[in-house]
Amino acid sequence: MPHPSSVQSPSVLIVDDDVDIALVLHDLLAHVGYQVEVAHTGAEAVAKARSRNFDVVVLDIMLPDMDGLVVLPLLRGIDPTLPVIMVTAVADVSTKHGALSEGAFGYLAKPYDTEELKALVRRAVSVKHLSGEAAAAKQALTASEERFREVVETAPDAIVLADAEGRILSWNAAAESLFGYPAAAVIGQPLTMIMPARYRDDHLRALEHVRVTGELRYKGTAIKMRGLRKDGREFPIELSLSSWTSHDQRFFCGILRDVTAREAAEADLRRQQIEQQALLDLIPAMVWYKDAHNRILRANRRAAESINKTVAEIEGQSTYDLYPDEAEKYHQDDLEVIVSGKPKLGIVELYRTGSGEKRWVQTDKVPYRDADGTVLGVLVFAQDITDRKRSEAALQASEECLRILAESSPGGIALVNREGQIVFANAALAELFGYDERELLGQSVDLLVPERVRAEHAEHRRAFFAHPGERRMGRDRVLMGLRKDGTEFPVEIGLAPLATAEGFQVAASIVRIIPRAGNQSGCGDGSMPP
Repeated sequence: MPHPSSVQSPSVLIVDDDVDIALVLHDLLAHVGYQVEVAHTGAEAVAKARSRNFDVVVLDIMLPDMDGLVVLPLLRGIDPTLPVIMVTAVADVSTKHGALSEGAFGYLAKPYDTEELKALVRRAVSVKHLSGEAAAAKQALTASEERFREVVETAPDAIVLADAEGRILSWNAAAESLFGYPAAAVIGQPLTMIMPARYRDDHLRALEHVRVTGELRYKGTAIKMRGLRKDGREFPIELSLSSWTSHDQRFFCGILRDVTAREAAEADLRRQQIEQQALLDLIPAMVWYKDAHNRILRANRRAAESINKTVAEIEGQSTYDLYPDEAEKYHQDDLEVIVSGKPKLGIVELYRTGSGEKRWVQTDKVPYRDADGTVLGVLVFAQDITDRKRSEAALQASEECLRILAESSPGGIALVNREGQIVFANAALAELFGYDERELLGQSVDLLVPERVRAEHAEHRRAFFAHPGERRMGRDRVLMGLRKDGTEFPVEIGLAPLATAEGFQVAASIVRIIPRAGNQSGCGDGSMPP
């Protein structure tokens, strides 16, 4: 005979030939307080069930030595009250029907939700205990009956037992509080008194279906529906059903929980998510929330549309799936932010759009933290700067073209910034004024102007930058330039404003002239350009 299971911690037997899945399930359930054992074959599972009592078995249908549907009746033969949760990767209706008709407590399809699994195991353990206590009560074991009543009465959830006709047999304190009826008012009454009228016909048909087929359709499944209080008010409940037969009589157990607060919280969460999404979509940049595993948790519409997808299609996805070529680089930047806890700003990088086009973005990555300050992932803002990059490239190409033209020009050419500094001088200009090209760079253009007119020249330069435009100077009067050796010579100057990557500048072309006879008296009084 198997030894009794621990009353302190419910025991679970995991039966799965996949070692990794079995290990994950073991750790998941052990973490929440269950005693967990693992079997990898059907034969090993049967042997373990014979050696001790388990509160619940999680049984994979596909096993190497025998089908899980074969193992199920063997386990039930050892312990008829043992809840067995069937798990399979093949979620077809016939398999589910076969498992439930063989007496499985519940059915889960892989990949399963861990919270759903834990909830199902928790309910199975509760039903296992209740079933054992109910069977003991029917055998008139007074001590067991008292223990059963204590468990039921102290349970935080409403627990209602009914017979095959749907008449209430047991009604705990939580049920009294939930529905407003004392036990004396409901014992022997039909279950329909605590359900809205619209559910009653379906309920009666379900009872008839169980009587005819023995199949409880929603066994082991959390059902969301509405309950009816004594005062006539409806409220949302979550219902878990189980059924068993004792002395050729069928009994039902329903565990009910008021989920009003939970539904309100879920509604608030949905509202907050909608509001947050609306705010995210208003941001004129691509925005992602990513975790430490490079998975996208939230994104705005602009980010999704950049790869021709919807927000729903990319949330929860790995960056490796969406940006296979760039994902590793993105992840390394993310990890740098997560590990250091410091933002990384101004990252310029390429990404591939949904059509395959490569575009440039400037990205800022900042850590986001939980309430305790622990870094959970990164918040990413990315601006598409493709047009700006193209404009900069075009401007650089244009500047390079102008530089080549200026270098090869036989006339003197200089670029002067707003502060009056020479930022470019070609060889012809340097030779004209007797300097080496490198000597002129960074010098004030006043170096090329006779000292007597420099103050006036500075005013001319400020006026030109205030009202820029193309000008020709030196035709109506003689302008003088100053060589390095101190000698002066007449010049004619052309000015033109020029936008460059370094800002607004003026381009000056300077040629030496021979003064016309009518202008000799003005020689030496003119000034150089800005």
